[in-house]
Amino acid sequence: MNNKIFWVFGISLAIGLTLGSISSAAFVLLNLGINNSGDALPTQESNSVATYVAQTIEADITQQAAVATPTYTSEAAATDTPTQSPTQEPFTPTNTSVPPTMIPPTVTPISTICDHAQFVRDLSVEDYSLISPGASFVKTWRLKNVGHCSWNTDYMLVFDSGNAMDAKLSIPLPKYVAPNQTVDLSVNLRAPKIEGAYRGDWKLSNSSGTRFGVGPNGDQSFWVQIQVKNLVNPNLVYDFAANSCRAEWRTGSGPIPCLGTTDGSEGFVILLDNPNLENRQENELALWTHPNSSSSGWISGMYPEFVIQPNHHFKAWVGCLDNSKGCNIVFRLDFQNLDNGNFRTLGSWQEIYDGEITKIDLDLSPHAGKRVRFILLVEVNGDNPANADAFWFVPGIVQSQSPTPTHIPSTATDVPTPTPTITQTPTETPLPTQAPTATATNEN
Repeated sequence: MNNKIFWVFGISLAIGLTLGSISSAAFVLLNLGINNSGDALPTQESNSVATYVAQTIEADITQQAAVATPTYTSEAAATDTPTQSPTQEPFTPTNTSVPPTMIPPTVTPISTICDHAQFVRDLSVEDYSLISPGASFVKTWRLKNVGHCSWNTDYMLVFDSGNAMDAKLSIPLPKYVAPNQTVDLSVNLRAPKIEGAYRGDWKLSNSSGTRFGVGPNGDQSFWVQIQVKNLVNPNLVYDFAANSCRAEWRTGSGPIPCLGTTDGSEGFVILLDNPNLENRQENELALWTHPNSSSSGWISGMYPEFVIQPNHHFKAWVGCLDNSKGCNIVFRLDFQNLDNGNFRTLGSWQEIYDGEITKIDLDLSPHAGKRVRFILLVEVNGDNPANADAFWFVPGIVQSQSPTPTHIPSTATDVPTPTPTITQTPTETPLPTQAPTATATNEN
């Protein structure tokens, strides 16, 4: 009897709750389905009301079901068959929404200093570069404007301290430089005549004459630092290494400075006084000539006017520097005849990194009396231009003590064999494209 009473009570409760939901929805329908004037709403609005009522009923039923049926976070507690340790955990609603990730705005710091420079790199004459006593050279820095004031042509490159090396003490900036822009600044210098280490410090000055520079506070100098050493070989009539800064240097990328730096891909020429060749170390001068970074890259140095005399010989050792595996290059000696403007190739020699070098002794007697400009040229001969580290060891013009047969190079007996064959007959190959040449022609 009691069971029947409870059963009837449960059914009545469920019916009551359902009817309550329906009554609430009906009440909403009655209020929303009729407008203020007592007219029925349009069909579109009626459909919206019906949808709203259906959603209200569904929400009420769902809420009632949630109250009547608890949800368990444990799988074991949700089964009808209890386990050995039945544990019923209280219902814990889970919030699956993920709050948006807050990304702080990027703030670009702005220098609080009006005039402030940053050193980027040396474009020529790295620290402790070798310079002959009294030799002229050009130092070039690349600087960046990191202040919030622009630099106009009233700004100056000014000597600050140390050794001025015969330079102008102030040089106007070559162009307008806005913040975050770079500028290349050059100064013509002359090395002291006494051997030793020398340094000259430089800064910038604004239109009011206030000096500034680099460093965290924009008050530090940038400098040129050289090692003056007597590089002239007394046994040579003309020393190409000692006079390297008198040559006009170019690569496939365009003109480059003498005594450049190893940065960048435009190529460079650097003077070495203790070069590590691919098979030995030496203590005399060598030119390290590196073409631009291209499979067809090249580098050339065109020297000032020279008059060839009888029994003049061109002598040099050529090859790859140490640790230049994959080096594959071609050396050429050319000249331009200043009387007719024609170019001529006197000899060419291929070198690879194989532990061997070539010693050149080329008789120039057939060209005695000619006014020429000699050209040292190196070309990449493979697909590895990064390792095209070519050296010209003690390259120069030597006066032979006795006449030698023309067109017959001397035998390189002190060079490991086999050695590349020296060209017997001068060819007439023009210089690479972009080099300062004209079409080569025959000379009588």
